[in-house]
Amino acid sequence: MMEHLGNGIPKEFIAKLIFVEGGSFLKNNHQFQNEPPKDRRYFILNKDPQNDNTIVTVHATTQKEKRKAVRSENVLVEIGNGECSAITQNSIIDCESWKVWPKTQLIDLVNDGTIESLDTLPPEILAKLRIAIGNSKTLYPIDKRLIFPDL
Repeated sequence: MMEHLGNGIPKEFIAKLIFVEGGSFLKNNHQFQNEPPKDRRYFILNKDPQNDNTIVTVHATTQKEKRKAVRSENVLVEIGNGECSAITQNSIIDCESWKVWPKTQLIDLVNDGTIESLDTLPPEILAKLRIAIGNSKTLYPIDKRLIFPDL
């Protein structure tokens, strides 16, 4: 008998949809400090998320000018509407604002319906994100190795 997660989707299919190189997901009603809760789009940067127990993500925001005012250009990636099906508005991804998740937590969030899978990132956007996260001064080396195994 297959184990099922949220909406009756088998666990192994969720893993195939989300835990892939360049995978993405929508987290419903996620709240950052001093901001109201809203849906957030997260992007997986791990080289091998299928086999990693920790998942490194970055998220998109439409607050482009705010991000540009506080971050170096080499950690920002702008994505225009239409460049990526997971992005519905012109956005920016700040690779100094990363989040590391235990994979089990993400599976639990799928199970309770809090996150849903989105389309995989196009390779050219994933490449830009990897360059920008490589420039991050705050991501811990142990987590960077999940993105760049040869470090």
